[in-house]
Order: sequence, then structure tokens, then C-alpha cells
Amino acid sequence: MFRSPARRRFRVAAVAAALAVALPLAACSAGNPSSGSGSSTSSTATDTLNLAIPPSALTLDPALMQPTVSRYIWGSIYESLAYWDPKTGAVTPWAAKKWTYSPDGKTLTIELRNGLTFSDGSAVHASDVAATINRSVNTAGYIQSIDTAVDSAEATNDKTVVVHFKNYDPKWVSLLGREAGVIAKASDLNSPDIATNPIGSGPYTLDTKATVAGTKYVLQKRKDYWDAKAFPFKTINITITNDPTAQLNAFKAGQVNATAVTAQQAAAAKAVSGATVTQTTASTMYWLLFLDKYGKSANPEFKDVRVRQAVNYALDREGIAKKLLQGYATPTDQVFFPSREVFDSKLEKVYAYNPAKAKKLLAAAGYPDGFTIEIPSSQATTQFEPTLSQELGAVGIKLKWVPIPESQTASIILTGQYQLYLKQSGIVSDPYTAALYFTPQGGTVNPEKYTDPTITDLYDKITTTVDTDKSLAIYKELNKYAVDQALAAPVTMTSGLWATSQGVTFVDRAGLPADIRQFGVAGK
Repeated sequence: MFRSPARRRFRVAAVAAALAVALPLAACSAGNPSSGSGSSTSSTATDTLNLAIPPSALTLDPALMQPTVSRYIWGSIYESLAYWDPKTGAVTPWAAKKWTYSPDGKTLTIELRNGLTFSDGSAVHASDVAATINRSVNTAGYIQSIDTAVDSAEATNDKTVVVHFKNYDPKWVSLLGREAGVIAKASDLNSPDIATNPIGSGPYTLDTKATVAGTKYVLQKRKDYWDAKAFPFKTINITITNDPTAQLNAFKAGQVNATAVTAQQAAAAKAVSGATVTQTTASTMYWLLFLDKYGKSANPEFKDVRVRQAVNYALDREGIAKKLLQGYATPTDQVFFPSREVFDSKLEKVYAYNPAKAKKLLAAAGYPDGFTIEIPSSQATTQFEPTLSQELGAVGIKLKWVPIPESQTASIILTGQYQLYLKQSGIVSDPYTAALYFTPQGGTVNPEKYTDPTITDLYDKITTTVDTDKSLAIYKELNKYAVDQALAAPVTMTSGLWATSQGVTFVDRAGLPADIRQFGVAGK
């Protein structure tokens, strides 16, 4: 039997994967945001949050939004069907009162709560939700790429939406707390202004007069929002800057009262009177992707499992975490995060640092003298490049770092030009991690659409097992197979650091997507 989403074993975590700079962001909440559930925020709070974030793709068109830090903006303007519980990370109903899968997982029935309204004062209807989902499914963009299993959505009455799937998609419910779960007004979907000034359904509206696109966004709290007390800030000013030093200086000058900082900046941020620097739970993973496991390119080395294992043995993960990342990281051998349930502690240190063993594996694979491989270089990889070059070079794998434009960091690996890539990925739910990593729809996580009979068989079992208790064992088997076959070379799970001024709280408990709920008012 399918269990209530609030009790689902597979939990949802932060998605900050698209950051173009090395500023890992995680999230939290000042309390449970649901009304009547002991929220620690106050409905009478008139405080202002001044937040600095790096730039990311931003559009308010609900079909084109992406899971980046821009969610601080669009996630405040649009209502979401679900949210992530700040204590457990479980996906939890929000605008949706509840949802239920059919036994085969091909139908999901969503019931809306009462009192939902748009910023123009009109009521939110199930037909608005269905129209938003259908438009996203039929509009080319990021959401369409993750909605591949959705066939259509329909409103069966004013409060009930039924989503029809081509096949059971275990990751889809987790997306209800992200961009796939936003609610737009059906009549506004074709408006030419929807990308810049939509009719929102969330707790805030965009102050277009005070906003400077690409530089500063000003959000004003809606007094008529159904659970206004869950959001303590009356005004939110979001400043966009791609300069970590500028962000820190703005924080020190009191111009912003919340910003992410690097490990190198932590001491300076702590020195600000009344400031607090909070280390989040692991929010980002750095891992080396093998992009030619089929061996189709002119450099087919990574087709051989022994070469992939050699790369794993060549990495001094403990040293990278402690020395390079100053302890704000955790070494890992697997792509599932420890805060999620598929993670298996028995798989850690399978590839303990062993350069001698790496050399033997390379020799056995036919590369006693090693080989040279090109790898893209970007702002996010710079700090790792000397260490990776030294460690892999020591066993015979020489890295040639090739600078690429920052605008191409997400797309360059889709070209097939490179066979190795250092990727930065944010925490996601276990089902979503599996879908990205083990299916042809993996995009920039599995650009070559790699699979094999074992992966296909295990993932087929996952997509036909709606009961999450039963599917957990299958996910763990898939995880073990990935580690044994060295399908990637995870390096570290990295924590984020948030600096907040006196009176502003940031408490990471589970790791959440970028969301205004991360911030609260002290003592409320």
C-alpha cells in the first residue's frame, strides 16, 4: 500500500546543483511552516530580509523555471503544492492537502486545501493546477525534461487534480516541492508578462517598481496569503552578485543580513558584531564523471572498469576534505547522500587511497605508462585542479585542463568532446538521484545515456514497485553495483556556510532547496 507522503521513506533534499560559482548553498527553516503546526514565526513580523545570492537563470514563466538559487525569487511568488519538512527532509503537502497514488503508480490524485488565492484576489482552482502542469509538460524546457513520465493532468472537480503517467515515476512526488509543483493562474499562462510580472499564488509579490532586473529583486508580503504567519519578513530584498568578496563586504557593511560565504571567508564573517556563521549539512557533491563508458571516443580508456577503479583509488578524499576544503566536507565513495536512506555506510572507503593499487589496475588494463586526458576547466573546478592533477598524475593519468566559458559549463559535456568532467551536484531525493544517474534521461549527469543489463533490470524493478518500503532494497542494490563498477568517482560531499546578522536565523536540519523558509526572525 502506498504510504502518506509525510511518512515516505525517501526524503527530499536540497537542489543547488546549477550554481556557477563554488558557493554551496543549503537550506533550513526557522520552524515548521505549516499553519497550526507550531510555527515559530510570527504573523505580525515586519522585519526585512536583505539577501545576497550569485546569479542564476531566472524567469517567472512557470514552464521554464530551474532549480537554482533563483528559487528564492520565483519560489516566493508562486505557491507550491508541497514543501520539504525542515526537520526530516520528507516531502510534505502544502497547497495540496494530500495526494494518493493508484496501485500501479500511473495515477496520482491531488486534493487542494481551502483558502488558496492568487495575488489578484481570485481563488485558486484545480483547473489552474492542471493547466500549469499540462503547459510545463508541453513546453520545451527544464521542467519538461523531468516530466517525461507525465501524460496529462485534469481537474475532476474544483479541488481535485488527477495526474496521469505513462509509467510510474518514483521521483515525481518530490518535484511537487520544486518547480514542477508551482501553481499559476490558467488565464495568465499565455500572458506576455508572465515571465516578468505574473499573477502569483505564493506569499510574496514582485515589486516591479523597485526591482532592477538582473541586479536587485524586491518582494512584498501578501497580507491575504492563506498562511501568512509562516513567512516573517514583510519585505525581502535580493541582491545579485557574482563576486564572493563583494557579498562579504556587503555583509560586513550591513547592506545585507544573509549571504553564503566560503570557508576562507568564515572567520571574517564571524568577526562582524552579532553575526552568526552556520555550517549546513552536506549540500553539494563533487564527483568525476566518466563520459565514455561505452568506449566510443578516441580516448576509450574509461570503458574498462579497471581504469575507472584506478581513478577512484588515486583520490585522497580525506586529504581533499581536510586540507583543500578546510574540513567543511566529507569524503565519499557513493553518489547517494548520508542524509538519505539509500546511503550505505558499508560502501564507504571501498576505494581507500591506494596509488600503488591504482597503478597495478592501469597496467592490467593495458596502460602501464598511463595516458593523457582533457578535462574542462571552469570557475567551479579551479580550486580542485592542482590537487586532482597531482593525485591522478602520480599514478599515470595526466590531466590537461581546458578552459571553457562559464556559460557552457552545463552544456559542454553533452557534446561528447570530453571523456572526464568534474561535476558539482546538489542534494536531491534518492529516487531523483537514481533517475539522474541510472537512466537515459540523466542529462548532464548521464549525458552518454549509459546503461547495462544489470542497471536496466534493477531500475525496471524500481519503476514497477510503488511501495517505497519494498523498493528501498532495490535502490541499495543499485547503489552497490554503481560503486563496485566505479561508474563514477565521487570526491567529497561539501557543506555550505551561511552568514546571518543579529536577529536573522538560519538553521539547517535536513538540507532543503533554496527557499525563503530557510530564514527566520530570532525569538519568533
